[in-house]
Amino acid sequence: MERRLRLLFATPYLPRRGVSAAREHWWSLLGRLARRHDITLLAVADADEMGAEELAPPGLESVRLLPRRPWRPDDPLALLPRTVAGGYADPAIAAAIAAATAARAYDIVQYEFIEMAGLLPRPRCPTILTVHQVPFAGEGPLWRAEGRPVRRGAVLLHRYLRELDFDLRAVLRAHHVITMSAEDAARLRRFHPGVRISVSPLAIDADFFAPRAPGPTHSDGVDRVEVADSADVVFVGNFEHPPNVDAVTFLVREVVPQVGRPVRVRIIGHAIPPALAAFAREGIEVLGPVPDMRPHLAAARVVVAPVRFGTGMRGKVLEALAMARPVVTTPIGAEGLGATSGAHLLVASGSVDFASAIRSVLDDPQRGARLGREGRALVMARFDGDAVASAHEQIYEELLREPGPTPTWAPDRVATWGGNVARFGRWPAIALGFSVLVWRGLRWHLRKWRRQGSTTSSASVHGTAAASREISAGMSPP
Repeated sequence: MERRLRLLFATPYLPRRGVSAAREHWWSLLGRLARRHDITLLAVADADEMGAEELAPPGLESVRLLPRRPWRPDDPLALLPRTVAGGYADPAIAAAIAAATAARAYDIVQYEFIEMAGLLPRPRCPTILTVHQVPFAGEGPLWRAEGRPVRRGAVLLHRYLRELDFDLRAVLRAHHVITMSAEDAARLRRFHPGVRISVSPLAIDADFFAPRAPGPTHSDGVDRVEVADSADVVFVGNFEHPPNVDAVTFLVREVVPQVGRPVRVRIIGHAIPPALAAFAREGIEVLGPVPDMRPHLAAARVVVAPVRFGTGMRGKVLEALAMARPVVTTPIGAEGLGATSGAHLLVASGSVDFASAIRSVLDDPQRGARLGREGRALVMARFDGDAVASAHEQIYEELLREPGPTPTWAPDRVATWGGNVARFGRWPAIALGFSVLVWRGLRWHLRKWRRQGSTTSSASVHGTAAASREISAGMSPP
């Protein structure tokens, strides 16, 4: 891209290394885009990160950190998803975003996370909303992972309807949408075939996450490189993300007992809850956060990601593949990779098959090495930060050339009833909100079913071909 753009990125967390896949992605992507464009970063930061602008990617034109604070919106009808109501509704953040876009002319403003949609001001320039996950699509797999409990069915239905309504409204509030995976793009297009969606995956610094041979502590010319003790099975994840908590529980309770022999398991990550810390015993090591994940990935004979619900991409899977480690994951864990099971990694469903896949790699180190080499090649070809940054620039060119219709920007009128209904008590208000969500959910699905009914076979073929182009090029068709 020849033109130097003025970009504003609004992120709900400070881009930095070693905490979560999203933060690592932003760190890698923004650092590369900053070489060719003027980038202003507006990020919400935790208390211990305030004043730590140096943690942001190098080369940014300016960085402004906003304090994260607890804020519960006035939502008596319970129309907002839990994550939105609990962390993405602070009016101070909305005011800061509006002030930043009013104070300076930007070529493009890019918002990260679908939950940020409620904070978006009226657009003054072309806007992008990056959808890292589609929350409504995770509720069904969560119910199945829990064993389809009847007592949880009504709760999960309510959550599904809230998330469905919020997500489908959210993607209408930006000119363009980016998803991490073709699977998530397809989930949104079933309801919104007219929304402009591009697929651009997580970015990873393939040089930073380079393969390393075991050996004593040494220097790589910049840092001292630590070497961890070897482990048979390693899981890495951010445990603020519920699918990771479930994945470790599933691994320890259901998969490991079926491997058929003792294995050394290591669990690493930020914010490990007490229930997972209690798994620590002989053969199972619970480390929590570590300064550098790379030594532990290098020491793993198998890296596992037995995630059973959620959407989007798994950054720790990418990091393990980049370091040429053999990976065993589920179909959900492999979303967005475009990988082939048996060639780049192993994909297994259910505890018996997952345990068998782990055992097959432990029994055949040469197979593990071969999977590692092919996994690394896949990352280099599709997920290195330079490739993802170039795909973003193509998206920017398309958006500037044809911004498309003005985004839908309007408050939820039904939410204004809440104050009056709340006078009759909390449960009547929630009951009314649930009725509203059921009606909206039916309307969303009826529209989808009508479109599917009128879709011809030729259109289906065209859609499949378009999805294939997205996977390879990171772009959606015009």
